[in-house]
Amino acid sequence: MQSLRHLYAHDTGIKRLPGSVKMLRNLKELLVGGRNLEAKRRVYQRRSHHIESLPISISRLSLQYCGFSDADIPRDIGTLSNLHDLDLSGNSFLCLPFDFSKLPWLKSLRLNDCVNLQTLPSISNLEYLYILELRNCQKLVKITGLENLPSIQEIDTLNCTSLQNPFNEGFFSAHALSISSRKYAMFQLRLHIYLQSNEIPDWCSNQVTAPSICFTIPSVYKKKSLGMILWFVCNSKILSQFGHFLVTVSNKKPLVFYWTRFIPTPESHGEVSCVYYISCLTSHYSGLMIKGGEKITVEEGPDKGRVKKIGVHLLYLDKHGNVTSSPPILEENHLHSQIMNRESLSGKELKKSVKQRISAQSLKNIITRFKS
Repeated sequence: MQSLRHLYAHDTGIKRLPGSVKMLRNLKELLVGGRNLEAKRRVYQRRSHHIESLPISISRLSLQYCGFSDADIPRDIGTLSNLHDLDLSGNSFLCLPFDFSKLPWLKSLRLNDCVNLQTLPSISNLEYLYILELRNCQKLVKITGLENLPSIQEIDTLNCTSLQNPFNEGFFSAHALSISSRKYAMFQLRLHIYLQSNEIPDWCSNQVTAPSICFTIPSVYKKKSLGMILWFVCNSKILSQFGHFLVTVSNKKPLVFYWTRFIPTPESHGEVSCVYYISCLTSHYSGLMIKGGEKITVEEGPDKGRVKKIGVHLLYLDKHGNVTSSPPILEENHLHSQIMNRESLSGKELKKSVKQRISAQSLKNIITRFKS
């Protein structure tokens, strides 16, 4: 069958693909395994599939829930130079027995439910990767090369309970620069990240324990606005619905940003973080062509009661080409809310906590009002 291009064998009873698969020189897509086989494997305690080799023409490969250990994964995956999409979700391997150096065109990598996965080869050379899913990889400790993914749009690390949080200010600074240099508008929209965390990091300069935040963009001399980081702490149910949040700039028509594509999320995940980097340079959202002085409101959509906390961090490009940040100016009601949330702190602790998030002048005014 030399003309065969697509072979879909998901959720079938096939236990072994014939060795002649490697002779299908025009095969583009190969899908075997499937979630419906997972229950059967528990009963029969045997592997669902065995694959000796793969044709190099494959661009989409899905080997979901095949029960693969380290020894079962086809070694020649690492040589599939035409591969665009790779899905090895639901397998039992501890590590991948290949690296990504010969997979330059890879655009999506899905390793969800690989509960024994401990290490991941560096992904720093994946220039076109835009989806990375590692949901429920509970033994994964570290991801190497995240800061070198110029096309990345979505990262899912929900329920990766052992993972060291790799999303620091430097990660977003590198991403902000990559977005500003992209050639195609379709890749200039945003980055969204889902991770198992109910806290907003300290480097995120302004935070409120509320479902909305209102602030003014400062006018920064000789700096160009790159974009804003919006860090939401939400009830995990928000990810299992087609909900959205709103960004309103200077009282114009609100811009709608969807939380996610549909992700069924168990309630046991509790509170999770949904982090967005939104570029202020993209022409797709003319309302976000920020110059300074704009009043911006960020709020949850119609599904009320899901957002618990919001953090905002603004990124700029200075005249030397370096990424810097400047704190937004919070509206008075949100500043008052911040103080009330800290009413149990001592005077010194209060000053230190609030000072990290607001300007010196605003701090002086608020402490005076708080004491009175």
